[in-house]
Amino acid sequence: MKKENLKRKLRIMRRKKWPIALVAILIVAIVAVPIVSSAISMKKRLEPKTPLPLSDVLTQERDRARITLIAHRGYSAQAPENTLPAIKKAAEYGFDYVEIDIRQTKDGVWVLMHDENIKTVCDKKGKVSSYTYYDLAACSVIRGANAEEYENLKVPTLEQALKCCLEYNVIPMIEIKDYTSDGIKKLLELIEKYGFTDSCSVISFEREALELVREQNKDIKIFKLVSKLTDKEMQKCLEAENMGVSFNGNEKSNTPEKIEELRESGIELACWTIDEADTMMKWVNEGITTFVTNRIYYHN
Repeated sequence: MKKENLKRKLRIMRRKKWPIALVAILIVAIVAVPIVSSAISMKKRLEPKTPLPLSDVLTQERDRARITLIAHRGYSAQAPENTLPAIKKAAEYGFDYVEIDIRQTKDGVWVLMHDENIKTVCDKKGKVSSYTYYDLAACSVIRGANAEEYENLKVPTLEQALKCCLEYNVIPMIEIKDYTSDGIKKLLELIEKYGFTDSCSVISFEREALELVREQNKDIKIFKLVSKLTDKEMQKCLEAENMGVSFNGNEKSNTPEKIEELRESGIELACWTIDEADTMMKWVNEGITTFVTNRIYYHN
């Protein structure tokens, strides 16, 4: 009898463990899926992409002539993003403009880097803001499109990037990723030093950073980056003076109706990040002529 009772209790215990095990599996799945998805997305972002000529997207020369293409993080389809080779590749593929991301080191040096942590592209890890420039210069860029072709590739300073833009006759679009008031002042001084004040643009998701830029320079072109044009974001964009809007062209909630409302208000518009012909055609048909792209190029 005692033996039967023991067996029955064991069976009950096993049944009760199933819900616990199921919950544990679900928790692991919930945690793991975003991590795996992020890793796949990151790998895809850093891989080379097949260049797509604008002539394959727009067959008429008169249509191509009104399009402005901006190489995203340099021509990141063919060279590691935010590096001097990526800027040079942009020039080789006929770009007049190149978008670059900037962050400040611990000692206030502006450098090119998209992510907060350098481990995405470098052989070491840690936040950009935790490195002095001297220490960051010891790191090498080892990930990105065709990275194996560039031995001992370093994270460039903004000043080095601006010199490269000047040498290869491309105009920078500079995205502020993080900032300090003093950093904004240094940024504008560098832009002025290399003669880009009247031609370049400064962009950011951080409205406050752009407002600091505008306080110190009334004329330089600025764009607010927007992922989703929510009602609140739309209102802010419509109320802002002398500020363009660069919107995510792959986000379904950014409807043609919203874009038309911004355009009718006289706001200068740009669209990111457009790598496919059908997506570009959609926005060209809606009157958009400025595109940030990883892939589509003029000519080489």
